[in-house]
Amino acid sequence: MADFEYVNLKDDPEHYETSFAAFDDHRYPRNAREAWVPMVLQHGNIQTSISKLERSGESMKVLGIGSGTGVEDCKLITGLLERYQRIHSTVVEPNKHYLRQHQETVSSTENLKKADWDWRQQSWDEFLTHRMEKNDSSKFDVITSVHSIYYMQGGLNAAVDGMVDCLKDGGVLLIYLRNMDGTFNEMSNWPWNKHHEGNLSYTPEIRKSLEKRGLLCENAVFPEFCDVTNIFERRNERDARHLEDFMTHVVNFKERAPPNIYDDFMKRLQEPRTTYRENGRIIMDISPNAIIARKTSGCADR
Repeated sequence: MADFEYVNLKDDPEHYETSFAAFDDHRYPRNAREAWVPMVLQHGNIQTSISKLERSGESMKVLGIGSGTGVEDCKLITGLLERYQRIHSTVVEPNKHYLRQHQETVSSTENLKKADWDWRQQSWDEFLTHRMEKNDSSKFDVITSVHSIYYMQGGLNAAVDGMVDCLKDGGVLLIYLRNMDGTFNEMSNWPWNKHHEGNLSYTPEIRKSLEKRGLLCENAVFPEFCDVTNIFERRNERDARHLEDFMTHVVNFKERAPPNIYDDFMKRLQEPRTTYRENGRIIMDISPNAIIARKTSGCADR
């Protein structure tokens, strides 16, 4: 299928925010974004790490990669503070508006202010480059990457290497991403979709890469859905277009795509493997997958 000139959504932060907001308004259940938090908090290695830190008096170091507005990070830090009072949270987020919202949430929440916060308006790759330039070899007890692995440069092995290098022995790594068998992953492989560059969405390959480095892994799927009815009914044209833009990761997809490509998008969106009808609504299953890995001593760092 012929390509067309486009602007990748990740290269237009303001348009990304608006398109993501449209997508977020249509997905449910509302607490799905933070469904992985208990999985991390209840992991056995968290309590083991806390026991060690209590003896040493050190802070538990937490790293959030692509933390967005901080909804999930704040839930995690709140839960950790209930277990251990010395928390140091490093937030890596390239979008300045999202980072500011995260900061405002922390500054207006008394409990969250008990943690130490290190704010980094950086991409993951910029964060790693800064670490290398500063000869920073510090490690983290907990690392979370929520729907951010798609944007890491250098391919699968480089993405995994960077995260494993930053993780302490005994530390816990959470990678939250599209489910390999889910609709969003199917859409990412459509010929004109610009959601990511390279194959960074396949859970088995990521898990295999982690296990090759000696990490012990488990994974779970969390039910989540998106109501895409308005794309077909067009009751709110602006909303429909922003939803289309987020799904394709193309700015102004309907305006930029040739008619045959846009028609193909609509046709594929109606296929049974992509959406289904429920109570008069058109629903997409976007259930994500969580990989939780723990690093044992002697794991193969890069």
